[in-house]
Parts: sequence; C-alpha cells; structure tokens
Amino acid sequence: MKQYLLKNGQTITVREANEDDAEAIKNVVNSVASEKYCVVPERSREDWDEAIREIKKRKGLIIVTQVDEKTVGMAHLVPGKFEKNKHVGFLGILILKGFRRVGIGTVMINFMIKWGERQKGLERVSLTVFSTNKAAINLYRKFGFQIEGISKKQYKIEGKYIDEITMGKFLT
Repeated sequence: MKQYLLKNGQTITVREANEDDAEAIKNVVNSVASEKYCVVPERSREDWDEAIREIKKRKGLIIVTQVDEKTVGMAHLVPGKFEKNKHVGFLGILILKGFRRVGIGTVMINFMIKWGERQKGLERVSLTVFSTNKAAINLYRKFGFQIEGISKKQYKIEGKYIDEITMGKFLT
C-alpha cells in the first residue's frame, strides 16, 4: 500500500486488490460502463471475484485507488494468456467521473509500469483507447507509449463512429 499527494491536495491510497474489493471494483466498473463513451461491460460482484482470481493466477496485478477509503479507480496489468504472448502485459485503467484529471491516472500508470518492470518475462505493455479520449492518449504518451495501430470505425455510438487506438511501450 502506498499513499500519494495529488495536485489538488487530496491524498490517495494505491494498493493491490483482493477479493474483498470485488464489490467496490464492480461499482467503479459499472459506473464507468454506464458512460456513453465506454465499452467496458457491466459485471457482477461474482464476475469480479473470478476476475481477481484469474488475474492473480496469470501473475498479473490488479490495484484499487482510494480517496478517504472510497474506491475511485482500478487498474490491471495482465500478461497474455498464451505462451506466445505472455511477454506482453495488457493494461486497463478506469477512474470514476469527478476524480479524473487530478493526477490519479498518472499515479496508477506509474505504479503499474514500475511493477511491470520488476516482473520476470514481461517485456512490453499494450493497451487500447478511444481516439476521442485525448486526455488519456496524451497521458499514455507522457509515459512513453506510442501509437501502434488504429482500428478505423471500431465502435459506433449514437450513430457516430469512433476509432480504437492501440498503444504500446517496451519495458526497461
């Protein structure tokens, strides 16, 4: 468990998630999933119990970020499922509306990359992001992620097409 001071003066706690966090993770995911420009599916607590176990089984990491003991974000870095892509960690980050753009994303990405660099066999990190999410794209670039591909018109939301950008970073 680590604590960080954000640019708005709030202190956040970042720690590895466990099965007791499944309900709080579900609430974060389902809240973000309800937003118009998000494709993360809503999941039950039981789904998250299983997901946490699966991430740990695959030697990945799932973290929660808390402000005043309220879970406001989660992230995971999970090695590929197959022998041929185990060297790639797939990164996902979700932060509740109202807690974005205050430095939580920076803290979480930094935390996950540092963890990834300590893992034997993990060589790179990959993620996907909507082309419309400029703040996230700029944040990932700040950490050395590069655009590796664009899936044109990957999503159609309310009649508008959105490209999906794949970004990656090699670990040192």
